[in-house]
Parts: sequence; structure tokens; C-alpha cells
Amino acid sequence: MTNSLTTAVAAVRALRLVLEYAGLGFALEEGPAPGGCRLRLAPSAAHPWTHGDVRAHLLAEGITVEAARLEDHSARPGGELVLTLLSEGEVRALGRLLETRLTGVQNAALQLHRALAAIGVERHVDIQAVGSRALIDIGVFGPDEATLLHRGLGGDESALRGLDLAEWRDHERFARALERVVAATGLAQLVESVPVCGQCREWHGGHRVRFDYLDADDALLLADTLIRAAASAGSAQVPRTLP
Repeated sequence: MTNSLTTAVAAVRALRLVLEYAGLGFALEEGPAPGGCRLRLAPSAAHPWTHGDVRAHLLAEGITVEAARLEDHSARPGGELVLTLLSEGEVRALGRLLETRLTGVQNAALQLHRALAAIGVERHVDIQAVGSRALIDIGVFGPDEATLLHRGLGGDESALRGLDLAEWRDHERFARALERVVAATGLAQLVESVPVCGQCREWHGGHRVRFDYLDADDALLLADTLIRAAASAGSAQVPRTLP
């Protein structure tokens, strides 16, 4: 795969990620030109440019697209707008525009997703309604992912020596060590060891680590810590916005 094709694929993936965290109904397809894509998109009040003269709205933002509205959009996913972006630059520009319209919690979830990817943990970060608040749920971590998180937060590797994470008591000790590492970032975050019975490990893997919900500020703090640690280790570097 050539470098230009690699960056074009990365641009489309980055756009898809922003669309997912924006909560928009969409479908991405291969475009007619190399580096571009075709996007079917449901109009949204949170993104005013999706209403009215879409092409003119985007042109005012410096983004050139071909735009059309479907007469019958019920048979295809993604809604009634069809945008054709002809270059990698336009794909990235649309991603940046969408990102500026994310809510605080949507943006925090996106940044945490990128930060986790920077340390080798690929997962979607969920946004949950808890009472009147929107909070972030990063889910549960298996032994390998939890170890990557411990390392990514700058945890002392010596604290893990001699621990058998298949043994629940050792796994509980590991959870406490991870909780201390998280606390060192400034977060008062509950980290819980979740046992998995022997019969279930074949399907679910080893014992799990579960985190309490995060608010947007805590999620951004955790993301920033992970990205800085990954950058200093030279393992990865994930930008906060699309390049």
C-alpha cells in the first residue's frame, strides 16, 4: 500500500470515528476519486450546515463537496444527504468541522478513544445517561488491556512482578496498583477487580478490571496523560484534532 493510499484510508477512518462520536446516522462508501469518499448523512440540528444549501454552507467553511438530497432515503442507511468528497483534504476538513460541533462529553469520549488507541487498546468509549448527566463508560479491561493501561499511565512495572493475574487475589492486588496509578494522575477513580470463573474463561478470558464512570473533565485528563506518556515513550502519537 502506497503512502498516499495509507493516509487516505486513515483520513476516512478518522472521519468515521468523529461521525460515530457525533451520534449521527451515516453510511460511508468508497468515492469516485482516489482519497475521497461518499457520505450518506442524516441532517442534524447540532450541525446547521446539514440543512438548507449544504454545498454553499460547506464552501463557506473552505470545503468543496458535491451535495444531493435523496427523494427516497428509507431504503438506505445514513439519512437523506449524500455528500461526495473528492480528495483526502476535503475528507479531513469535514472531519475537523464535525469535531468542532461535538458536545463536551462527545469530545471527551473521542479524545479518550484516541488516547487508548495510542497505547494499543482499541475500543469504543460509551456515553451513558446517568440520571440527568451524560457520563463516559470505558468498560472493562481484560488482563492484557489492563496491563497496557497500567504501563500507559506510567505505572511501575516492578509492582506487577510475581503477580499471577489468573489468580483472583493477585488480580485484586493488580487492580489496587492500577487504582493508585490512576490516582497519581489526579483522578479519584474506583477500579474494581471483576472475577471470571474458570469455566467462563474460555469464552471471556481472564479476570477483568472495571472502572467507574468518568465525567468529561476526568476523561480528558486521563486521555491527556495517556497521550503524553505514549508520545514520550515513542510508541504512538494521536492528535487531538484531525491533521
